[in-house]
Amino acid sequence: MTDTSGQCQRSADKFSVACGKDKIEISLSKPVDIIDAQITKPELEDEELFDILENQAVMSYGMTEVITDAEKVLIILPDSTRKSGAERILPKMVKTLEDQGKIFHFIIAIGTHRPATNDELKTILTPDIYAKHSDKILTHDSDNYDEHDFYGITKRKTTVLLNKAYREHDTIITIGSVSYHYFAGYGGGRKMIFPGIASKKSIMSNHKLALDAVTKRRHEKAVTGNMKQNPVHDDLVEAIMIARPQHTFFAVNTLLDNSANIVDATCGDLFMSHIKAAESLDSMVQISTEKRYDLLYLSAGGYPKDINMVQAQKSLDRIVPLLSEGAKVVFFAECKDGYGNSFFKEFFDRESSAQMLDELLDEYQINRQTAYNLKTRLETFDVYLYSDFDESDCARMGFLKLGSAEEAVRLADAAENIAFVPHAYNIFPK
Repeated sequence: MTDTSGQCQRSADKFSVACGKDKIEISLSKPVDIIDAQITKPELEDEELFDILENQAVMSYGMTEVITDAEKVLIILPDSTRKSGAERILPKMVKTLEDQGKIFHFIIAIGTHRPATNDELKTILTPDIYAKHSDKILTHDSDNYDEHDFYGITKRKTTVLLNKAYREHDTIITIGSVSYHYFAGYGGGRKMIFPGIASKKSIMSNHKLALDAVTKRRHEKAVTGNMKQNPVHDDLVEAIMIARPQHTFFAVNTLLDNSANIVDATCGDLFMSHIKAAESLDSMVQISTEKRYDLLYLSAGGYPKDINMVQAQKSLDRIVPLLSEGAKVVFFAECKDGYGNSFFKEFFDRESSAQMLDELLDEYQINRQTAYNLKTRLETFDVYLYSDFDESDCARMGFLKLGSAEEAVRLADAAENIAFVPHAYNIFPK
């Protein structure tokens, strides 16, 4: 764990901020603490990576043996907003499938997000695999219920509906990075299947569990970095267990540094390998929150983490434990795709987070919950947004529009404790 209460990781009065695919240079008259995960693990060499996949699987056979025992293999991959390092794993995995003459397909775990474009698919699969096997890419549309199969209902009343491709393949291989999720605890692992290829009805029922109807706020256990007694996580696990019979799972969980290099990996059992990856992530990026800041410069990490506000807001949520009461935040998030979702966008027409919550408890929509969560943060802190959003859109959400880097610099004049977080997505203040 990094201790920011003592000597900071480093301090500077000049720093470079990622915003979209660009860098913005900030120069202040006083030093600021740079808070970033100091991931010292080197990038895994191919030999090390594939030794893990073949010889260190958790409660499972290795990759080649799993493929040997399979009849039809479905490979589930993350969408373009989540890097995973799959491009390093897929060539050997696909060659093994080809050499053994296996039937296999790919599907992108988009959940309720938009489909991947052809260019994005080329990046996810690699251009060579896309050119050779584009006919094996299956689509997922969470709104098309004719393309889903029913498996059962969880004790929390979530209807388990999964893409028909799941039933049509006996072996499910997931490849995804393990990162933090603001109400499921951690991303990756089981989330590649559910909500990754689940119906919208199923996803909404599960995600609504992040809200506590009794206390009228976020459920106290549905938070970043927690899977114990987390109703969202527990429901995900139960949903997959209901649908598990007659399927073999092989999960590949990667851990990435700030440059998206694979520095660690686990594989094997969908749940146990994910827990091991989560523990590894904690050991690399947890930081202390003993010191609080009255001004914090924040980057979502650049593209694709700031492709839209649905994605970018996760970084703002992450750094709240670092802020003192009444703190100001300068948030750099390009959001070239705007809000990212119509339900998310229109929900900001409500006057307050309290009104949002009342509507959510009455009629739940997935991205409305994200809007509610963001609104609660913007009602608590002054957040200045440097992005492609115009002033009216900033005001709708509750941001203060930041027009230039010079304005960002001037905010430091009245601040005493200042920090810069360049990769909020990759830290866990605790």
